Amino acid sequence: MSTDVSTTLISREELLSISTEILMRWKTPEIYAKSISESLIQAQEAGHASHGVIRLPEYTKQIENKVIIPHNDPIIRSEFNATVVIDAQWGWGQIACKLGAEIASKKAKEFGVCVVSIANCNHIGRVGEYSEILAEQNLISMTWCNTDPAVAAFGGKDRLFGTNPFAAGIPSNGDPVVIDFATAASAEGKIRVAKANGVSLPPGMVIDKDGVESNDPNAFYDGGAILPFGGHKGYCLSLMIELLGGALSGNHPSMNAAYTKGSGTVMVIIDPDKFFGTTLFKDEISEALTAIRSTTPIKPQSPVLVPGDIENQYRQKNSPQIEISTSILDSIKAL
Repeated sequence: MSTDVSTTLISREELLSISTEILMRWKTPEIYAKSISESLIQAQEAGHASHGVIRLPEYTKQIENKVIIPHNDPIIRSEFNATVVIDAQWGWGQIACKLGAEIASKKAKEFGVCVVSIANCNHIGRVGEYSEILAEQNLISMTWCNTDPAVAAFGGKDRLFGTNPFAAGIPSNGDPVVIDFATAASAEGKIRVAKANGVSLPPGMVIDKDGVESNDPNAFYDGGAILPFGGHKGYCLSLMIELLGGALSGNHPSMNAAYTKGSGTVMVIIDPDKFFGTTLFKDEISEALTAIRSTTPIKPQSPVLVPGDIENQYRQKNSPQIEISTSILDSIKAL
């Protein structure tokens, strides 16, 4: 397979307009269509094409198959002092998570901490987006969700876990630290991008249906599985997310008999002001980040980075126009 990808430049406004129009044609209310499109474009700008507009064909198909009910509003199912359960009602996962972040922000500032779980939730997009939203409000956050089985357990070959992403946001006096990764060797969306572009995968990412490692993205879609990252360590972190995401949201761990679909989402939000004060906290974080970025790199041309730096570099690169795979843009326009 090739490793070269043809790309095209497109304005943010045009890509946002195309995405919004597609979602509205598939019966999504305009306010939701704009919000979801904004999330997709932000992912594209941050270099996460796996969670960008390539999701639109998947989303529209899920609407047609009644997986996503595009006009359904998320509602609060139960609420205590510092905990909230939101029912996404199989509407848009991004809309439910933005509601969760909004409610959690208010409660964390009142109680010092808030935990939100989201039930009956579809794909929530780039998990780091919610960390960024909350960090802008000087709040620490951790978000994770279990998802449809795609990943083998360490030592196994069956699809057992979701890609089970984890994100954390830590505010500072400058850009926040935003840690965002799938606990699988790759997000499924990155394999989707490789398949769409006709490129090979790096080693250690997927196995075929017989459990043999492969660099062909089609091996996954032909019945294979994604590997957990970091061997048994990634497997353990994925297991934590699977159990807590599935059980705390009422969405069930994906290997349980009651699981059917969806993303069992949990958000933990902390207000540092309720500990030693926001100012001291951000000063501490900023001092640490300065020391980390100043450490001597192995390669002088490759300075040590902090999570979130690469996304900011991509944002600069993708302004004023966004670079996108030509084949992916063509497929979006074909919708």
